[in-house]
Amino acid sequence: MAVNVLFIDSYDSFTYNLVSLIRAQNDDTHVTIVHNDTFPSFNELKPFLTCFDCIVVGPGPGNPDNGYRDVGFLNEMFEAQLEVPVLGICLGFQVMCRAAGGSVKQLTEIKHGQVYEVEVCGANEGTGNRLFANYPPTFNSVRYHSLHVAETDFHCENIIPLCYTNDENGQVLMGAQIANTSWYGVQYHPESCCSELGDRLISNFLEITEEFNRGGTRHHSIYKLQDDDSELRRTIGLLDKAIDKSSVYEKAVLKPKKIHIEELPAATDAKLSIRICNALSDPFFLMSSSTIQENRGEFSIIALPNENSTVFTHYDQLHVTSIHRWRDPIVSRQAYTSAISANGKVYPGLKVIKEDKSEFWKSIGDFMKNHLTSNTSKLPFLGGLVGVLGYEMGQFTVNGNSRDIVPDAKLVFIENCIIVDLRRGVVSFVSLNDNFPHHLKNLVKEIARGNEHGTSMPSTERLPPNIKFDIELPTKEAYTRAYQKSQTYLRQGDSYEICLTTQTKVTPSDRIEPWRVFQTLIQRNPAPFSSFFEFSDLHAEPADLCLLSTSPERFLKWDCDSCELRPIKGTVRKDGSMTLELATKILKTPKEFGENLMILDLIRNDLYELLEKVTVDELMSVEEYKTVYQLVSVVKGHELNRTAYSGIDLLRHSLPPGSMTGAPKKNTVHLLQTEIEKDLNSHLSNQGIRGVYSGVTGYWSIHDHGDWSVNIRCMYSYDNARSWRLGAGGAVTILSTLEGEWEEMHTKLESALQVFRDV
Repeated sequence: MAVNVLFIDSYDSFTYNLVSLIRAQNDDTHVTIVHNDTFPSFNELKPFLTCFDCIVVGPGPGNPDNGYRDVGFLNEMFEAQLEVPVLGICLGFQVMCRAAGGSVKQLTEIKHGQVYEVEVCGANEGTGNRLFANYPPTFNSVRYHSLHVAETDFHCENIIPLCYTNDENGQVLMGAQIANTSWYGVQYHPESCCSELGDRLISNFLEITEEFNRGGTRHHSIYKLQDDDSELRRTIGLLDKAIDKSSVYEKAVLKPKKIHIEELPAATDAKLSIRICNALSDPFFLMSSSTIQENRGEFSIIALPNENSTVFTHYDQLHVTSIHRWRDPIVSRQAYTSAISANGKVYPGLKVIKEDKSEFWKSIGDFMKNHLTSNTSKLPFLGGLVGVLGYEMGQFTVNGNSRDIVPDAKLVFIENCIIVDLRRGVVSFVSLNDNFPHHLKNLVKEIARGNEHGTSMPSTERLPPNIKFDIELPTKEAYTRAYQKSQTYLRQGDSYEICLTTQTKVTPSDRIEPWRVFQTLIQRNPAPFSSFFEFSDLHAEPADLCLLSTSPERFLKWDCDSCELRPIKGTVRKDGSMTLELATKILKTPKEFGENLMILDLIRNDLYELLEKVTVDELMSVEEYKTVYQLVSVVKGHELNRTAYSGIDLLRHSLPPGSMTGAPKKNTVHLLQTEIEKDLNSHLSNQGIRGVYSGVTGYWSIHDHGDWSVNIRCMYSYDNARSWRLGAGGAVTILSTLEGEWEEMHTKLESALQVFRDV
């Protein structure tokens, strides 16, 4: 029988995990999602409730005592006489119990991302504990909460305990029913990938809902949907659109297009792409593996922009996108600067669109949909957009406090590229228009045969010794203040995990070519997602953005039907005394486990927002790199081709990377930008703005494949390499220590900063 569920979301980063759990119980279950502030008051939502058979109130940050600011209309809703089954999760549970006369207080020992044993009250004793029917006496579940319904309320006549747990706080209420109602709730998170029996909890609640509506007198959709009730469907359809889930572009059946590919057998190694680039006089971008590892680092891509390449640049601070051809001689720097400043002038060869970042995604979607093609090639990239998307291109971020106008996104359309397949030992020349430069092809063939022809360079393990570097680091005092603010927000329940980051500025005494710096970086810190992007896209003008990255972290890889994310959380410095066995023991402690679990659940949520099937294929594996050991999980999304969405939609909805924000994402991003990091990097002009750091770099190929890495262990420049910026940080949780986080931040920073220190 069909059931309509109203889900009220408090901007949590685990919402869609819970929604997916509800939908999985019954193919006929329809879930309509609204935010807790979609309506300014509960009275405006109330007329719609006859459309729904039950309400689920999800988790989220904040405190019910703070009223509408934190919980929207939820206090009003629970104070009303609702004759409808309700299930409250975490924050929803707290609001429900508060309305019934309970009090919500702060835990002495906060629990975020930790698994605890939950004991069911009267399990299998016929006590009427219907929410936990057919449960064993105990089960394990994950807790994300700073607040709780106080122990003194356990015996409140309005609050009937259903389950609890025990820890340093004593006995903590984990589930309850409000007397004489069909209102139920749990404090723990049944939807977490490490929680047991979450599906049974939802199934039991839906059975309670069905029985309630079958025996009651309310006119409920549980029966109306059996008839052709157009008004009911229209109302639910309108509410379904309360949260924008439109796609970047409208998918269509892709038609085949001839792609010109020539393969060359070669003795490939991780340095072949570097040797090729050393020999190039033409501009290039490089997405390279400087270390070959399982399921990543199999290919190196040399993208070759030319006069046919379209360049997209977005400035979020100005709400402007510029579009022009690569190094078009009729577009000068003066004309370009004037045009993006929106002075109303029109310049030949340059298109400037007034649009915000959400519209920017639509612009590149409209552009790419005309280039997409069906192709069964096993190559990862056949041409398409390559480039960088900064942190401020993500959801919930703002970019209005910077004193400098710098690009937040730069993407370039590529029609010619060189692909080095490191596993097969093949170099491929790929061209969309059969115009691959013959001189480049001949040059690469010579290099692949071992004929270097002067392409070898002197040792690049260190930068030139005659160059001095002024290094401006954040102070320990500033970091301490930011860390303490983070801990305050964690204890208050405003966040579960906060990714606190710093930025360092390095100014050389004399400019060094970025390509030279990059070669040193990849030797000192090899990684599977190394990237070199020097955007000298204006004719005879210096680059306005340059990124050198040795990232170990894949953010998102997709093809037409599936996707993969590899979040990294948990880092141990690799030195003479550290072994893989010892690092594994350290990285499996409750602190590191909790860090990874929170981001893992967040990423599942981001995928479930658009997909129905998501799996965790690896749970917290330890990976070894040259300078560190890291804790990594692998999350995959499936059946993308059955949806209205493509990989670019997943990218848009998932940014900024959860591993670089913390959870819940919306509230945590806001706290980081407006409170925590605002003054942390006062030595930089862009205070509170991360820029390229914490964004992503990669490609969107014309056969609808994509691969994007997180911009960490990197350096970037907005002034043609006259100075460099390096970001580093780590996830602050309730189990963190100041000294531990300060040391971890420096461990990550040193992986890139070492190239300037050791000269």
